Amino acid sequence: MERVYAREVFGKKEAEVWLKGWVERKRELGKVAFIILRDRSGKVQCVAKEREEVIKKIKELDREDVVEVKGKVVENQKAPGGKEVVIEEIKKISKAFPLPIEIDEHIKTDLSKRLDYRFLDLRREKVRDIFLLKAKVLKFFREFLTEKGYIEVNTPKIVAEGTEGGAEIFPVLYYDRQAFLAQSPQFYKQMLQAGGFEKVFEIGYAYRAEKSHTVRHVSEILMLDVEESFITFEKHLGLLEDMIRFVIKRVLEEGKEEIERLGVKVEVPEKPFPRLHIKEIVKILGLEKADDLGTEGEKRLGEYVKEKAGHDFVFVIGYPFEVRPFYTMKDEQDEFFTQSFDLLFKGTEIVTGGQREHRYDVLVRQASEKGIKIENARFYFEAFKYGIPPHAGFGLGIDRFLMGLLNLKNIREVILFPRDAERLTP
Repeated sequence: MERVYAREVFGKKEAEVWLKGWVERKRELGKVAFIILRDRSGKVQCVAKEREEVIKKIKELDREDVVEVKGKVVENQKAPGGKEVVIEEIKKISKAFPLPIEIDEHIKTDLSKRLDYRFLDLRREKVRDIFLLKAKVLKFFREFLTEKGYIEVNTPKIVAEGTEGGAEIFPVLYYDRQAFLAQSPQFYKQMLQAGGFEKVFEIGYAYRAEKSHTVRHVSEILMLDVEESFITFEKHLGLLEDMIRFVIKRVLEEGKEEIERLGVKVEVPEKPFPRLHIKEIVKILGLEKADDLGTEGEKRLGEYVKEKAGHDFVFVIGYPFEVRPFYTMKDEQDEFFTQSFDLLFKGTEIVTGGQREHRYDVLVRQASEKGIKIENARFYFEAFKYGIPPHAGFGLGIDRFLMGLLNLKNIREVILFPRDAERLTP
C-alpha cells in the first residue's frame, strides 16, 4: 500500500489508506480515541473505536509525535470535512519533546521567538500558506517573462567590486584577496546586453550591509532583476504593470485556498498605475527638496495616492542624479533629474529601475562625477566600448511584493530564515 496525504482522504470512499504525519491533537472518550493527523497537505481526523491496543497506543502519544496510521475511510458528517479514518494500526515513528513555542493558530507568539524556532513555526497552516503562495509568485514571474521571450540567467554573487559602492557591502575572503557579496546583478545584466541577449531576467539573492532595524529591511534580499535592450522608458513601465497584473491574477486563480485561509483581500490593480514626477511629489508632501523619499515619505505618498486615485501602486519618476547610481541616464530636458523610477506598493518601495546610460563617454563622465574609479570595474566599462544598445531595467524585491500583497507587517514573515543586522541563525 502506498502512502496517501491527508487531503486525498476526502476524495476516497470506503478505501484502505496509509497516512503519515504529526499528531496535532488527541482526545480520549472511554472506548473511543481520536487524533487529528496533520501532514503537508492538511489535516484529517482519525478514530479508534473499541480497539484496546490501538487506544492504548494513542494514549501514549504526545502532541507533535510523528506517526503512521493504517485504516479505512468512512463517512462521518460530524468529522471535519465529513470523513474520517477508522484506525486499524498506528505506529509512533518519532517522539516529540515539549514544544518551546506555541504553534496553535489562535495563540500569538512574538515573531522573534518564532524565528528562533522557525522549523516549528512553519508547522502552522497560515505560515505554510505564505510560503506556498511565495512559490507560486516565483513561478508566475518566471511564466510571464519566459512567455515574453526573456532568458533566465544566473550571475555571480561573489564580486570584485560593489555595484553601487558605498559602505553597504559585505566583504568576504576570496582565497588570497578581498571580494564582496553582490549588491545586485546590475553590472552583469547590462553586460549581457552588450553580449546580444537583449532580454534577460534573474531571480536571486542580493546582499546589503544596512544596519537597518525596520520591518521592511533585511540583509539578504530575494530579487527579480530584469534588463532589456531597445526598449523605451515608458514601455518599460508598461511591462512592469503588465507583469504585476499577470502575477496577481494568477495568484487569485491558483492560490485561492491559501488567500482565503489567510483572510486577505487581493485585487488585480487597474492599468495604468498612477505616475508622479518627483517634482510634483515635493509639492504634494511639502518636502524641502527633490530627494529620496525615505520610509516616511513613501508611506505618506502611498496614503495620498490611495485617497486620491484609489490605487495601491504608484510610480515615482525622475529622481535627481545625486541620489541615483552613476549608470542611470540623465533627463535630456533637465540633467539634474534622471530617467529613473521607483514603484511603491501600499506605501513601500518594491521596485527600482530606469533607463541606463549606454554611451561609453557619458558613462565614464558620470562615474567620475560619482567618484567611481574606472580601473576598479574595468570589466564592466569595457562592455560599453564595442556597441551596446540602449537598455532599461529594474530590480523588484520579491519579499516586499509578497509582504504588500498579503498585508503583512514585517518582511521577515515572508522569508524562511531571515538574515538581518541581528540574526545569523537559524
